[in-house]
Amino acid sequence: MSSIIYEIFDELPPDERKTFIAHVKAAVQAGGFNLDKLMEAKADSDGIRCPHCNSLEVVKFGKRKGTQRFRCDDCHRTFSSVTGTFLQWTKKPFQTWKTFITSMLDGRSVRKAAKICKVSTKTAFVWRHKVLDALAQYQDKQPRMSGVIEADDTLFRLSFKGGTPEGREAKRRGCHARKPGASKEQVCVSCAVERNGHIFYSKVSALGKPKAEALREVFRNRFSKDAIVCTDGDRAYVRYSKRRRLEHICLKGPLARNGPYHIQNVNGYHHRLKEFIRRFKGVATKYLNNYLVWMNLIQEGGRSRVELLKLAIKALVFDRWSDISNRPAVPVPALVGV
Repeated sequence: MSSIIYEIFDELPPDERKTFIAHVKAAVQAGGFNLDKLMEAKADSDGIRCPHCNSLEVVKFGKRKGTQRFRCDDCHRTFSSVTGTFLQWTKKPFQTWKTFITSMLDGRSVRKAAKICKVSTKTAFVWRHKVLDALAQYQDKQPRMSGVIEADDTLFRLSFKGGTPEGREAKRRGCHARKPGASKEQVCVSCAVERNGHIFYSKVSALGKPKAEALREVFRNRFSKDAIVCTDGDRAYVRYSKRRRLEHICLKGPLARNGPYHIQNVNGYHHRLKEFIRRFKGVATKYLNNYLVWMNLIQEGGRSRVELLKLAIKALVFDRWSDISNRPAVPVPALVGV
């Protein structure tokens, strides 16, 4: 087998040889990324803490299915490397999770990823959103956006894919809204693009047109005080910028320009976002924020496939678990009591 590979490699042109070598290196790096090494790195920086009482007085307490367990000397409870994280209660080995995340990065559907990992389609769907929930926590910890920031809204059709609420008539997927423009039948996604650092942020803000209060909840602590916010003539952004005491450049029209200030980058982001969401053949509004996180991480900084794999695994291992089953059907701050 190896001799055949060598013969094929010798026949490749120089550019394709470099691409082949890069893919092999990426596979080796991803394959050597194991859970024990992750936990050792975390212990060196932060120490291993008991997830029950936050004590550092812990000792090793054997292994179960290859995963290191610990015992707390203060509360006398045992725990594993992943207790309290998104990987808690999983019955599959760590390698299966790596395979699943790789399938996500390759753009495979839930059904194909489930087949590769030998899990049910329902399990694969839950895993997808566990990964994206963990990455959402990572995104919220990122530094504030600074410099010139372009901000604008885009609309998605309200979708209850997978379960229609009581009292609402079922509608055919892909049908148009009854009212044109921003209405209660449309979900508004507020987006911001940092021009210098290529940082992207977007989140569901309202049904129909958002108000300044909704923008405050979406962009909470996301903009630095010295940021320059470029928007169109939307009054909500004018009021939001004034209340936050941010320098605001108001541009009339999508192609308007005031010297170096414009909003063409965020408009281009809207186009790419629509194309990305279209790949999934309809996304329920309930899960839309997760897909926005996925899109933003792909866009930021030109990360390689291996970097995204490592980022996703670290988020799963280190970030705290949050229940994904009871989220609201419409994740709008004003509707969920934020």
